Amino acid sequence: MPTPSRRPLRDLLSASLALCLLPSLVGQGPPPGFTYEIVVPPGSGLSNATAMAFAPDGRLFLTERVTGRIRVVRDGVLQPSPWATLAVWSGGSWAEQGLLGIAIDPDFLQNRYVYVYYTDSGQENRIARLQEQNGVGTNLTVLSPNGAIPSIQYHNGGPLLFGRDGTLFVATGDGLFGANAQDPGEWRGKVLRFEVPNLTVPANNPFPGSPVYSLGHRNQFGLALHPVTGDLFQTENGGALMDEINRIEPGGNYGWPSVEGREVAPMPQFVDPLAWYQPTTAPTGCTFYAGNNYPPGYQNVFFFTCWNHGRVRAVTLDAAGQNVAAETIFHDQPGSGYAVTMGPDGNLWYLTNQFGGYGADEIGRYVHQNEPLPSLNVMATSNRCVGGSMTICVHGHTGGIAGTFLSLQRLQAPLPTPWGNAWILPDASLPAFVLWGDDRGYLAWQVANDPTLLDLEVQFQAVELSPAGVLTLTNPATFVLRG
Repeated sequence: MPTPSRRPLRDLLSASLALCLLPSLVGQGPPPGFTYEIVVPPGSGLSNATAMAFAPDGRLFLTERVTGRIRVVRDGVLQPSPWATLAVWSGGSWAEQGLLGIAIDPDFLQNRYVYVYYTDSGQENRIARLQEQNGVGTNLTVLSPNGAIPSIQYHNGGPLLFGRDGTLFVATGDGLFGANAQDPGEWRGKVLRFEVPNLTVPANNPFPGSPVYSLGHRNQFGLALHPVTGDLFQTENGGALMDEINRIEPGGNYGWPSVEGREVAPMPQFVDPLAWYQPTTAPTGCTFYAGNNYPPGYQNVFFFTCWNHGRVRAVTLDAAGQNVAAETIFHDQPGSGYAVTMGPDGNLWYLTNQFGGYGADEIGRYVHQNEPLPSLNVMATSNRCVGGSMTICVHGHTGGIAGTFLSLQRLQAPLPTPWGNAWILPDASLPAFVLWGDDRGYLAWQVANDPTLLDLEVQFQAVELSPAGVLTLTNPATFVLRG
């Protein structure tokens, strides 16, 4: 994770300086109406976690940087046995090496592939693929060429993210050598883009024959896709002056090491950041909110975590998604923030360590008091729906049964029924599913790779049969099939 002082390694010789810059232990609660729920508390066995990704079936996959274990949270419970364990080089308790990134294949329901970014025992960063068989990860296959991403203690990157077209984005650090970021032949200091499952170079990459999608990056910890535009966004740590939020343009050069943060004089060869932070905050994980549970003002808001301060920040963009309209501190927590991601239950999930250090030991989520019970949320956990899958979540009562139905239309006014307001007249029904632990149930549904489905707006609603025998209609949900 980020070096404690946000400066190059040569400036980290003073232990007292590093201690002065550890995160504050004073916190401030989230906005009115929100509650932070701890799902996996410290002491539950999670160790040095740095990244997380949801599978279509509702499971949460996490990377443990030091141990090399991939852990799974199922129905709100951290499973005792790891899904897989990789042989990693962690570089020590304050290093940025080890098991760093994870992404679930958009076609996971068919191929069961999970992609990881890690530092192997030979101290080289690798992009690799595992396959789930009988509930565990097997067949570790290294995909990146030997020598492509050398590793040292800091500035390794690691975020992985799938785009709507099913290509895989990989964010790498500059390896503590700024010239790597500007070298077009280097994979370090870049956002890379690949076709999966074998990391071939897409024909429409900005530099023919090269996986480089953007360059001029120093130390990256977060990637996120805008829910409407599909644009790629990133968090980047500066050297000692300014950290950045960037909207990634194909072929864009983001200036490091010539520029960090705001340019003093315009330099048209470089892409300006959307926002910059001075003094530095060490931004880490990021995501967009695209669920049904929060007030409308949070729709498509960009959230990111800060390692230096333990904060979750909320950035509202303009209608085009290209400029910052407003920014607030959503939650000021004690400790260090590592990741925030959009959950298929319609809530933001947060990865943190209340005691500092490089790696998290706590998982929480932010829920809003206006979420109805039962409630419905629909999303594509990989960002790709057409040619991928969608996940339907109903939050109700443990042991309840949910039945989901859909239509291409929504009523202009609700139709009152004995079970609540019907907004959707069912054109089709999906299979019923049970709400297990955590009061939630998930239905993963494969979507055909049919171009005629792109941008189709589908209306969903569900009915829950509670264990007490009570039928209740959920809220309606509108979902656009992206791909």
